[in-house]
Amino acid sequence: MSRTRIINVHTHLHKSQDVDARVKLWRECGLVKVCVQVLAADPAESTYDNAGLLAWMRKYPDIIVGFGYVELGPQPDPPEAIDRLKDQGFTGLKFIAPSEPYDHECYYPLYERAQALGMPILFHTGFLAISASDGARRVSTDKMRPVRLDTLGRAFPNLRMIMAHLGSPEFAAALAVTDSFAHIYGEFSGHSGSKWRETTLRKVFAPLPGANMADPDENQALRWFTKLCFATDNPEPPRWIALSQRLMDELQLPADLQERFWWRNAAQVLGLGSL
Repeated sequence: MSRTRIINVHTHLHKSQDVDARVKLWRECGLVKVCVQVLAADPAESTYDNAGLLAWMRKYPDIIVGFGYVELGPQPDPPEAIDRLKDQGFTGLKFIAPSEPYDHECYYPLYERAQALGMPILFHTGFLAISASDGARRVSTDKMRPVRLDTLGRAFPNLRMIMAHLGSPEFAAALAVTDSFAHIYGEFSGHSGSKWRETTLRKVFAPLPGANMADPDENQALRWFTKLCFATDNPEPPRWIALSQRLMDELQLPADLQERFWWRNAAQVLGLGSL
């Protein structure tokens, strides 16, 4: 398929990388918007904090879309932190490693503020790489399960959400949630775009043998991909572009549905219209 444009809803900027060279590569790959997620508030981390990303957002305002970090640890940020991110030019928010489940009511003031300001949230869902600080922060995969967004979808019907990694390994639950709520989308990046990840995704989306590939009841990918977005997480776009195209070709997805995956769904989440 000939891709006219791509929106990447999930990646990060590492301080060890040549960001200018990365942006050049993004453009060469056809990316028109890249949602860069901030992972931590500590400027000593290997990835940029909110202030560090802000500088790159100002240098490349046409392509970098900032998703600011909100602290969900034992002492979560107040809603005013979201106001500040909005005022600084951040488009969305990154939620990860909560000390309480995502659907705990202690976070409701944050969701209410994000909804009021029209700021989408990308949630890390599923298994999270183990960190030395996890014990002190009371981090667990259970608190980031995809079904937690079912609660939020019901409580915040105007809050646009993206489920990062499609709740790996609970893909079926994640797909059920994205299918059930018009304002919740998913992306299936992970495992650095490895062969292992591709095999896993082929199993997740594969229809039964002999399926009618034009029938969404038999080739269910025709339904699931109406709510999925392109994302890379850490690898550069070429790996995930090739992997995603192989997957969609194998599933015989029509051109209009592929276009939704490449950019139209993300444009909907970001409030960009038709670009």
